[in-house]
Amino acid sequence: MRTKKILILSLAVSSCALLFCHALFAADKLNVVATTTTLANIASEVALDKIRVTSIASPKQNIHHYAPTPKDVLKVKRADVLIHEGLDLEAWREPLLAAAGNMRFLGEGKDSIDVSLGVPLLEIPTSLSRSEGDIHAFGNPHYIGDPENVKIIALNIAEGLAKVEPENADFFRSNATAFNEKLDAKIKDWEARMAGFQGAPVVTYHRSWSYFLKRFNLSVIGEVEPKPGIPPTAKHLAGLIQQIKDKKAKVIIKEPFEETRTPKKIADETGAQVVTLSQSVGEPKEAKDYISLMEQNISSLETALKQEGGK
Repeated sequence: MRTKKILILSLAVSSCALLFCHALFAADKLNVVATTTTLANIASEVALDKIRVTSIASPKQNIHHYAPTPKDVLKVKRADVLIHEGLDLEAWREPLLAAAGNMRFLGEGKDSIDVSLGVPLLEIPTSLSRSEGDIHAFGNPHYIGDPENVKIIALNIAEGLAKVEPENADFFRSNATAFNEKLDAKIKDWEARMAGFQGAPVVTYHRSWSYFLKRFNLSVIGEVEPKPGIPPTAKHLAGLIQQIKDKKAKVIIKEPFEETRTPKKIADETGAQVVTLSQSVGEPKEAKDYISLMEQNISSLETALKQEGGK
């Protein structure tokens, strides 16, 4: 009996020691918070097991309208590094940082990584007016739809992490390069598959696919929204439906969180197909990383563009 007690005690001590070692090992990792699931995934490609990374905004929601929770405030409060998309994509970011009060990200924000640096921006407004809808002051912030921009993002993350942990700088840069090489191979494949549809007319719900469509040489002939963030009127929809018929557009692109009734009505009138694409890893759940997300987008669009002409 005494031998059995000693064995149980020994196993308990060993278990505690393992848990303690695990806690110490985990504590050695940088605690990284990314504003989106897509950024969190790219960060994990760059840093591998050197970080613990979590995300804030749900992939199922419109990034513009996300409302941070008390749990998000706590995440940012405890974080070593914050990764965000910059510009004015995450309008809720500054209030969240103020609520968290983490000095790493306030003021100059030296441990805050803005991945938009160096990205060639589209649709920079020459004037700002609320009458034009939800205009983005610095340009269209949905640049993550272009995989070439994601290569810039990976390098920005590597450089940002290198500043925080200089001893792992070569590790981060090497992984970013390896990820970009994988992405190069996929971009070549995606461009080859889309080459037969160059100039094909498409309609989008919101102006969130400009970078993606420019990369693959597709032509946007209109949006479901008459102006960004403004619901369509009957007059606008009638004109859009006629334009789709005139241009023989086959595709209406919407995101998962956008309502389906209006795009379906347009599709029923024109014979075009509603295609749901996403820029968020994890939506759909099969898109577990950026490459598989883009692969799903390309496959869906490729299938739709091959369909027979509409009405």
